[in-house]
Amino acid sequence: MFSYYQRQCPAGSIPYTIRSGDTLNTISRTYNTTVEAIINVNPGINPNFLRVGQQICIPLSIQIYPSCPTSNYYVVIPGDTLDSIASYFNVTSQQLLYSNYGIDPNDLYEDQVLCIPVAPSPITVNVNVTERILTVYRNGNVYRTYIIAVENPASPIPRGTFTVLNKQVDPGVEIGARWIGLSEAGFGIHGINTPEFINIVATSNNIIMSNLSVSELFNLVPVGTIVSIS
Repeated sequence: MFSYYQRQCPAGSIPYTIRSGDTLNTISRTYNTTVEAIINVNPGINPNFLRVGQQICIPLSIQIYPSCPTSNYYVVIPGDTLDSIASYFNVTSQQLLYSNYGIDPNDLYEDQVLCIPVAPSPITVNVNVTERILTVYRNGNVYRTYIIAVENPASPIPRGTFTVLNKQVDPGVEIGARWIGLSEAGFGIHGINTPEFINIVATSNNIIMSNLSVSELFNLVPVGTIVSIS
């Protein structure tokens, strides 16, 4: 008689169940790690003899970024489920699974990065530069509001209507926790690594928010969202 068990993996790694056609090479590419790193957390594993149903551990010392041609990323927060994420973005749970090969739909974890299929979105964004307010609308109703940094007169923020083209997690120290690229070269919304955010004057023509705010906004606006700036 067989009994189901969930493999206990060391800190910094997650369990993975081998599927037909899997190799350590394909698994390492999916999870943005290396074959050597997988072998190190699975003593005794035979990389040339993986069995369907076999459970191994995948190291997460490197942040997982699933292959995502549209760069439409989402970062899991406490309380998220696959169904709730799918519902917010107007896609199906099956579409999410297809776009995130190998994830366990019953075991999402905080800060896990998912690729969201692009679909028509009920979200729009309006930025009032003078009032320093960024407003997110869902189905025409105010959903969230955020404060943005003071505009730099020497490098004014472009006005007009733009589209979210790409999104990046942890883009670099100079632009904070998140980058949301808009449909003008080099222009977008990003965070800032300073606690004195409220008094910050932007050093570029980008829209700057606190890291906390831009991390939340990042999850609310899919690629394709219309952003109006006035």
